[in-house]
Amino acid sequence: MLVPAPVQQQIVEQAPKFAYVPSPLAPGWRYVTWSSTGRLLVIVFRNRAGSEVDFLVSRFTGGSCSYGEQKSFQMAGVKTYWSHTAAQQRAWRCVGGMLLTAVTSLPSSRFADVGLARLAASGHRLRR
Repeated sequence: MLVPAPVQQQIVEQAPKFAYVPSPLAPGWRYVTWSSTGRLLVIVFRNRAGSEVDFLVSRFTGGSCSYGEQKSFQMAGVKTYWSHTAAQQRAWRCVGGMLLTAVTSLPSSRFADVGLARLAASGHRLRR
């Protein structure tokens, strides 16, 4: 379990509208913390070298979910999108009116684009 069960329960109780968590992440990555602003849920993962990958949940307010994509991936029936800038790379998908995003400052040569897309694709709703 990537996000510990007690933390999942806290997310359900304190941020029920944004209660999504990812499942798998590359070996060596560990859950660090989570926070919610009422408009955004952020779950932080870190490796031993101190690099971070964040999983974000926010409302999707319309338009095309694929806007800004540079690549797309189809994983187990889930369509995800990916893009990068000089400062970060991100992968995302839309589900149930929500935008699930995985983001890192690591370049794709150090954290594969498909790995980030897999993290975004794995996001699933928590139940009470």
